[in-house]
Amino acid sequence: MQKKFSLIEILVVMAIIGVLVSLLIPTLSSARKKSRATVCASNLKQLGAASIMFALDNEGRIIYSGKSSGSSWWDWHLQNGNYIEKSEESFTCPSLPYEGDWHSENYLTYGAANEGNRARDHRTGRIVIRDDDDNKIYEGVKMTQVESPSEFFWYADSAKGAGAEKQWINFVFRSGVDHAGMRIHTRHNEAGNIWFIDGHVAPHKIGTLKQLGFNSGWTESGTQIAY
Repeated sequence: MQKKFSLIEILVVMAIIGVLVSLLIPTLSSARKKSRATVCASNLKQLGAASIMFALDNEGRIIYSGKSSGSSWWDWHLQNGNYIEKSEESFTCPSLPYEGDWHSENYLTYGAANEGNRARDHRTGRIVIRDDDDNKIYEGVKMTQVESPSEFFWYADSAKGAGAEKQWINFVFRSGVDHAGMRIHTRHNEAGNIWFIDGHVAPHKIGTLKQLGFNSGWTESGTQIAY
């Protein structure tokens, strides 16, 4: 004769399963976040490698949106020069997907360093903005001018708009909050992935971003704060 489970036994088993599921959900959520951060870092490395190839063909300069680039976004030059494939997967951080038609609004990418209102010297700062004659440089980073490639960053997780709902093509150093809101977005467990010109990608939280010269940015929840 087969033994039948009592209602109490079934409820106990269901309770145990419920406890196990509740323990597993945070772990699975954390694993998904780490996976997205890893994909993001890989994307930035690909962008960096494409930019270095561009530089080798263009007097050693990594492209930047501005005068010499015909007032086009930096990603346009990488795509149209066949340095990197034009795809949503390559240019979109999985932690901030775009719900619209990406191909018709393909400015939604990772950001490149922008001057904002904070000019920096290429020998002592993190971003080439002015030459020795104090002229602004918008053409891009000249790799031979970078003294410390492991400290000089160029691409990063970025966002703009209310609540950091959009990825954006550039990020700036400005303090405070303005209408554009182009900032680094710390969307990976309150850290933002940053690509350095020596080729490595590293996550940086608010403390180290402040050391790199930033005074304002987006938190993971989409709040813009002063550092």
